[in-house]
Formats: sequence, structure tokens, C-alpha cells
Amino acid sequence: CVRESGRPRFPTALPSTPTTKLRPAPSTIDVYIDMSRRARSAPKVNVSPSVRLGLESIVEGNETAIRAMLSLGSDKVVVEGLIDCMGVNSLSAEMLIANYFSASMLGAYCRERIGKSDKGGAATLAERIAREWAKPSFAPLPAPADSKKRKEPQPPVEDAAAKRAAALAEVAAKRAKQAAQKQASSPTAPAAEPKEKEVVGQREKEEEVVGQRE
Repeated sequence: CVRESGRPRFPTALPSTPTTKLRPAPSTIDVYIDMSRRARSAPKVNVSPSVRLGLESIVEGNETAIRAMLSLGSDKVVVEGLIDCMGVNSLSAEMLIANYFSASMLGAYCRERIGKSDKGGAATLAERIAREWAKPSFAPLPAPADSKKRKEPQPPVEDAAAKRAAALAEVAAKRAKQAAQKQASSPTAPAAEPKEKEVVGQREKEEEVVGQRE
């Protein structure tokens, strides 16, 4: 403001502030469209043959879990889906398996397919696996024969209850048998009573005979 004649002079009008328009929150459909656009526009990741072989080996036996994890359709190759995920999110192979795979799955892969220790968390196991995949001469061990077997069904509840009851009955029978054997091996008080009565009776007879003689 400028002072004129001792009075402050204020501007007649304040400058207008620009107003910002709020955009509505994106819907679920918008999110999926954005993800699909990113997948189409993302550059294709060039992986080395050893890394591709490693991805193929870790998919073997875990295809169903990985397909569900990435929400892949049945027509999409799982290995290609993993490579696309690397391109969309700018991930290396190590970061991919560390962020998307469980420690139990990575531990089993280390133990069965690359012959390494299965100890450690997901980040440690992913680093161990990526180090092997980076070798040009990488070759995974053959998959175990039972890797593709389904989990055996659990026995019905009634069968389990029947087995439990039979086991309890067997334990009770064994305890009863042991108690009977222990009782048979130990001397019993009632068996000694007849002998004591017999001795007392003989003494009484002897006293009667002596009294008659007198």
C-alpha cells in the first residue's frame, strides 16, 4: 500500500485466486484400464536365457499358485506373465521373486532345484536364487517326482473319531491287564485269614484235651 496525505491506500480489489477442480476417485474399471494400458505401453524386458530358464523352473510345480497370484487367464503363458510383470513394474528377476513369491516357495525351490540352503527370508532366498540364475551355465536340478502330486485327502471326521475311540479303548484294556497282573503277583490279606483261624482252632483243641486229662 502507498501512503498519500498520511492515509494508507489499499487496492480496491483483491486478485482472484485460481480454483482447482477436484477429480473424482478412479473406479475399479478405471484402475484395470490403467493397468492394461501400462502393460501395453511398458517396454518388453529382455531377459537372458539363464534367467528365462530359471523362471521356467520355478514355475514348474507352482503354476497354479503363480497364475492366481498374477491373475493370469488360462490362455496366458505363466513365464511370459512374469516377464510382463517385470516390465510393467520395472523389476529385476530378484525383485520380482522377492516381492511376489512366498518364503516357503522360494525355500523349497532353493532346496530342490538349485541345491542351496532354504534358510532365510524371502529377500535372502531371492538373492540366492538370482545369483544362480545370473550364471550363463545355470541348469536347474530335475524336479522331484512328487512335486506335481496333489495333496492326499484328509480322512473323514467319522473315521478319525472311530480311530480315536479304538485307541482309547486299547489303552484302557492295557491298563486293566497291567492292574490285574500286579494284583495277582502281590500277596493278599484274605488268603492269610484261614491259616490264622486254623492255628487258633488247633490251640483250642489242645487246651480242651489237657483240661480233660486233668
